[in-house]
Amino acid sequence: MNNFAGKLQYSLAKQQTFDIAILKKHIPNCHKIKKTSLAQDKKGVDYVVTLKGGAEILIDAKTREKGCSRYWNYGEPELALEIYSVVEQKKLGWTLSDATGVDYILYTFDKRDSDKYFLLPFQLLRKIFWLNGKKWVKKYGCKTQESDSWHSCAVFVPASKVLAEIMNAMKGNAAND
Repeated sequence: MNNFAGKLQYSLAKQQTFDIAILKKHIPNCHKIKKTSLAQDKKGVDYVVTLKGGAEILIDAKTREKGCSRYWNYGEPELALEIYSVVEQKKLGWTLSDATGVDYILYTFDKRDSDKYFLLPFQLLRKIFWLNGKKWVKKYGCKTQESDSWHSCAVFVPASKVLAEIMNAMKGNAAND
């Protein structure tokens, strides 16, 4: 069973230091990074990155805990794409919801499972999930996770498949548009 308080504690420990280092490395002109309040965290925003010019970038951090690699069917990290955040209410998950207000998703893993991480633009991730979600659920299945009082449902897709689809989504052909 997933426990929000336990997950939050895990993300606030060493993981927060690692997340901030990644964000500083990959976001140009990063002036400061702030861990959000508990209320913002529950809405899916884990960090606010402020650029030197004052613009803010909102980050949702998805951290997989130790042992997640034992579930990987293709020998590589899998990225969770949430279909329902509350299955019982058919409430759309963060990947499909228009209400998700983040700019990037940061996927990290316990270093014993993988030293890879992925900082992905949310709208492109959302687009490819709308395009491929049904196919991915059919191929990889929908995994239900129990929380304190509800169930969520996500599909876990090999990172290489997600990255390939993001690359495809960024290309176009003017002759076909």
